[in-house]
Amino acid sequence: MKQSFKILFKIVKWIFIILISIIVLFFLVRFIGQKINNRTPEGGINETMYVDINGTKQWINIYGQDKNNPVLLYLHGGPGSATSDMDYPVLRKLSDIYTVVNWDQRACGHSWTKEQTNQPITFEMLYSDGEEMTKFLLDYLHKEKITIMGISWGAAFGANLVLDHPEYYDRLIAMSWPVDGIEMQKAFQEQALEWTKDDPELHKVAENIITDQAKYDSMSLDEQRLASLEQYAINDKYCEPDSLFAGDVSLVSAMIFNPYCSLKNYYNTYIGISKYIDYDNLSTFCYFQCMQIGSFKGLSVFDRTDYEVPVYVIMGDKDYTVMTSVTKAYYEKINAPDKNYYEVEGGHYMPMLHSERLSEIVHEIHAKTP
Repeated sequence: MKQSFKILFKIVKWIFIILISIIVLFFLVRFIGQKINNRTPEGGINETMYVDINGTKQWINIYGQDKNNPVLLYLHGGPGSATSDMDYPVLRKLSDIYTVVNWDQRACGHSWTKEQTNQPITFEMLYSDGEEMTKFLLDYLHKEKITIMGISWGAAFGANLVLDHPEYYDRLIAMSWPVDGIEMQKAFQEQALEWTKDDPELHKVAENIITDQAKYDSMSLDEQRLASLEQYAINDKYCEPDSLFAGDVSLVSAMIFNPYCSLKNYYNTYIGISKYIDYDNLSTFCYFQCMQIGSFKGLSVFDRTDYEVPVYVIMGDKDYTVMTSVTKAYYEKINAPDKNYYEVEGGHYMPMLHSERLSEIVHEIHAKTP
């Protein structure tokens, strides 16, 4: 018995030593990788800071291989879905031709604080943040204009900025672009009715998809949330989700060796914020108050087709989140000094996940004279 205990003790001891060694090795490798990724290119720029924007401190990283390059401001999706924990390998593929600014918008990512969680956030607030961040960058980086590149919410956000302030921007690169919520709903309902024709339960859900703005506006926030969740049931069954491993970017590696994210940042992004959200009443969650069942009413550009700057659209060919067909039809109506439409294989987030193809497209766009 005593001999068996000694053997068991040795086994447990060695398991403990091995586990501790693996953990130490992991953090050592992570530390070295972070140091390598945090190097500033010779003649370039790599600055991380918090900018005072409309009473809040908002995080940005500025990275480029040549300080003289034009500036590109990247607008993440959501609203409230900062991706700075994993998107830097993608954005750095553009850093030879652009000084790239990655911005965590109000109350998300690095810019989140627990005090902001249940504060109302409106489209007007975020739009004003965009104006102020643009002015800051123009002044700080000594530029006359900058390029806007956004995905999903960020694309619609950027389109509104470009339409209203062509004096600040030289191009719009819009990925996975939701041009109008109601038109998206109509197109999705048409597709959903076809998908569910042999599925009576979900076919009924498809028939009840909201395609009228007045009806939607008359609903409470909780009713809007419920309608959205019912629609997600169709998405879950019939829409193939974007796989984080379907592209050419190792997102796990990106997160491990991210030079801008501490363990505290990851905790806040994936765990900490959840402590402050009432999931039974999402109307208290600040970003739900400016999302409208995919309608993004304040962001709609459906009736605004005259742009004073070039417009370039990049869509997944099976994007049922914002409906590729709606964005493509809108693109055909755009009047701009120059425009082009690109498609990649897959759904909503694939324009970013196919990073090599994105890099090719953006380099092609950059080569054009504004």
